[in-house]
Amino acid sequence: MASLFRTLRYQLRRRPGPGGMHVSLERNLRAEDRYLLCFFAGLIAGTVMANFCYPSLMEKAVYYMSLLNRNVNLDKGERIQLFYQVLRQRGIEVWIAWLIGLTAYAVPMYCLLTAGIGFSMGFVLSIITVQKGLMGLPVFLMSVMPQGVCYLLLWSILLLWGLQNGRRFRIPAFLLLFFLAALGSACEAWINPFFLKMVL
Repeated sequence: MASLFRTLRYQLRRRPGPGGMHVSLERNLRAEDRYLLCFFAGLIAGTVMANFCYPSLMEKAVYYMSLLNRNVNLDKGERIQLFYQVLRQRGIEVWIAWLIGLTAYAVPMYCLLTAGIGFSMGFVLSIITVQKGLMGLPVFLMSVMPQGVCYLLLWSILLLWGLQNGRRFRIPAFLLLFFLAALGSACEAWINPFFLKMVL
């Protein structure tokens, strides 16, 4: 993620501003570091919280693994229904994140959301590890592939956009984010089950 941030930031830095001057975005480096720090802090917190909830974690692990197994065995109609459900959820999440980016508190709010994403990933990874042991990490990685690539790009664009001054609502940019959300939703419904079959 850090390398993606640096690449996108470099491209924006090279974009000429008014009068042909190049706009420097070096001041955004600290905010970028805060994003990464919040993500890893949330990841650690989610793992620790899961260990404190170990007695109830076993029940959650069985339930979560049953959901993964169910997704592998869905028929065509159920996959279409799953796609629309996921797309609706992702669309709402993108819309909320986009609106947050229009506010003056975009960076601190994005830090909280990034920490929440890290927390969820740490918690889910712990749940899978309880059920699968050493295979926990491979199962977790397969459960977020390939849609995770779409969502990583989507979230990176939102975070980088939140660092800019003079943010405005741009329909093409929002459509790009919605396209990434739709592509990720389609991957969850139709492609991800093939990845899960490798480890389940």
